[in-house]
Amino acid sequence: MSKQSSTPTEQTTVSQTRRSDLKRIAMVTTPGDGSCGIGTYARDLIDGIDAVDAEVVEIPQDEHSVAGFLQLALRAARRGGDVVHVQHEYGLFRRPGSKYPGVLGVVFFPVLYVACALQSKDIVVTMHSVLDFEPDEAPFSVRLYLLTMHKLLAICSTHLIFLAPDCASKFRDDIALGTEEYSLLSHGVNTDVSPDVSQAQAKRRFGYDQDETVIAIPGFIRPPKGHDIFIEVASRLPEYEFMIAGGARPKGEDFEFAEQIRSEAPDNVTVTGVLDDRDYWTALKAPDLAVLPYRVVTQSGTFNACATQELPVLASDARYFERIQGTWGTPETTDISDVDEVVERVRQLLEGGSRRTGLAESIAQYKQANSFEQVGTDHRRIYHRIQHGTDGEPHRSVDSNQFAGSS
Repeated sequence: MSKQSSTPTEQTTVSQTRRSDLKRIAMVTTPGDGSCGIGTYARDLIDGIDAVDAEVVEIPQDEHSVAGFLQLALRAARRGGDVVHVQHEYGLFRRPGSKYPGVLGVVFFPVLYVACALQSKDIVVTMHSVLDFEPDEAPFSVRLYLLTMHKLLAICSTHLIFLAPDCASKFRDDIALGTEEYSLLSHGVNTDVSPDVSQAQAKRRFGYDQDETVIAIPGFIRPPKGHDIFIEVASRLPEYEFMIAGGARPKGEDFEFAEQIRSEAPDNVTVTGVLDDRDYWTALKAPDLAVLPYRVVTQSGTFNACATQELPVLASDARYFERIQGTWGTPETTDISDVDEVVERVRQLLEGGSRRTGLAESIAQYKQANSFEQVGTDHRRIYHRIQHGTDGEPHRSVDSNQFAGSS
């Protein structure tokens, strides 16, 4: 790069121009109004990236048609900036009735690729999960489709971001990626959300006395998250109060599951329904313990939300949680297939205040190391590298220790 002398005023102008040139993006995601966890993640990420002129292009949540996703691709490509960043989750690109996960991506990504190529724009895709079925789990046609879909994502993207090592390894088992073509980053923890309420006030807000012990499972209600296990534990611990701090969108399988949970919940379980941001963070101030009995998890914004409030967590022994526990000493994990064991671990944690204090201290350290500010710094570096070819290590994680031992 050639260097030219300039006056202080000219230097300021050049600096401002470079910032604008390097940091203008279009973010394709769901709304950041709390109605979808992906949208909330993207909103917090944009705040963490800082100084980025990011224009959000919203993925429709209720209208899933070929025409709608063609329009979405063209709309994203037309927005300002040199990078289009897509938040990918199969359900966001679903077509009702199709057995192929995220099948509308077959329409969206090629059109986006061509439209961006015509304008010399780069495409970054964040993979929030990666599906990889065994032969006994899905028919050959679905497995072949997923292989084709992943190859399409690799072709259409300048850079892929994975939020968990399992996701990266599943994808790379089928699709060859060079180290400069992908990154493994932490999900990110919001460090600047602190409702101006005490725990006692938060408990009263949700109908509890300040002396009552509250156990919570925060976030959207979905079958893989084990809400059925949560209410079974509640039924065996009637001396404590339990709160499901969330709900489900009013359509589809998740809503039906949420209604089932609500109808089967014992009297000591409060189901709040979907919460706005203010009430959600207030709800996370109320519990003495969070329980996350997830059957399936590759990355968890809910765990990170608990970290935001430095809330002690008891989680399933899924690899994701055990990997974090191995590095940070939190969350405490248990075998959720044995409900008696879960009940006993909950009781032990509630009766052992020092253990919960230790978990809270550990999750506070995790929070600082995995903040959205840290994640945002890595995103800025990735955008800069794909636009300008500067040296860097885009495949490293913000917190490499969190992913230690992963393939």
